[in-house]
Amino acid sequence: MTRNTLRLAAVSAVAAVSIGAGAGLAQASETTAPARPAASSQVTLTAAQARALLADPALSAELKARDTTSLRAVANGTATDVQARGAVGGAAKALFNLLKKHGGKVYNGAVKAAKDNWGKFRSYMDGLPWYHPVRIAWVAAGAEAQYQLYTYIRSLV
Repeated sequence: MTRNTLRLAAVSAVAAVSIGAGAGLAQASETTAPARPAASSQVTLTAAQARALLADPALSAELKARDTTSLRAVANGTATDVQARGAVGGAAKALFNLLKKHGGKVYNGAVKAAKDNWGKFRSYMDGLPWYHPVRIAWVAAGAEAQYQLYTYIRSLV
């Protein structure tokens, strides 16, 4: 296997476990390990990522009030499990709305790349100019929100 194949497999496994699709596999692998709280195995936004998303004016304009509240709670370190999961989803939705807002070539290119695979989608988004509002929000969102955006676009096509 190539290095990229292994990376893609690792990202897919983390995403599957975080959204619950691999719950049976995760439970089977944890039978020999000591029990730990379920929240610690979930991938969420860090406080720094939440602050970066809130500081981006283009992305903040796309956030709904509920998502802004969740992101603020994550940024302050006072988020519940529901708010932490909601913050990731809210960031992905806001990033998608920002992508649609800039439409045309950027949106169509992202959809085309998402049709292929995660690596091409990530490369396309990373290849946007550093000053582009979508690229700035993409970098600030973090890996979990980025992958949720990818899976959402993939589900549309």
